[in-house]
Amino acid sequence: MHGIFKTAFAGAAIFIASPLLAQEAPPVSPPSGHELPVDSGRLAAAAATVDYLFPLGTYERMMRGTMDKVMDSMLSSLGAMNMDDLAGANAVEQDAVPEEDAPQTLADFSRAADPHFDERMRISTRVMMDEMVILMTAMEPAIRDALTNIYARKFTVDQLHEMNKFFATETGSAFARDYMMVFVDPEMMESMMGMVPEMMQAMPAIMQKVEEATAHLPPPGAEDPEDDGDDSVAEEF
Repeated sequence: MHGIFKTAFAGAAIFIASPLLAQEAPPVSPPSGHELPVDSGRLAAAAATVDYLFPLGTYERMMRGTMDKVMDSMLSSLGAMNMDDLAGANAVEQDAVPEEDAPQTLADFSRAADPHFDERMRISTRVMMDEMVILMTAMEPAIRDALTNIYARKFTVDQLHEMNKFFATETGSAFARDYMMVFVDPEMMESMMGMVPEMMQAMPAIMQKVEEATAHLPPPGAEDPEDDGDDSVAEEF
């Protein structure tokens, strides 16, 4: 049962990183309509852009304080979910769903199984949060380098200089300073958490479609019917 809550924490960490994954799309074509060589001028201009939008320490700023509140809200929302909904989404075993006179929410069910559930989760999330901050902070230089290369490839020098000129203004600086923080704003996270019940309820139908789409494949670990049994190549390695 604790695994469901830990999975939620991992999902939140992925959600924080997701804005970076979106940097690749959609591609922005240079005016000429084709990719231009990335020269030192474009890289320098792109590095300045990254300094505005994703300075060192961004992940810690996102996760310290703001993310603590987000995680508390997320775990509270998840804990309030009805066990019937979770069972329907195969998040727990069907026979684990309590009877009518038993606790009906995930949190209540967890407390019944573990008297120290609340304290255990509070300690666990804080420890994982601290470790995630360390991990994500260590990854920042590589992420900044990747963003610099992406921006240099996607935008021309003139476009980058124009953006940097805007970021140097009071309004542009205010936008750049909170550009990443928007993704962990309580309102954004509340909106995302509002989608969780619908996602959980939709999961059985989604998994059914996955099973239908992969029905032509042999079960994992089963012998491939097209396998002629010749393992001579594999044995060489």
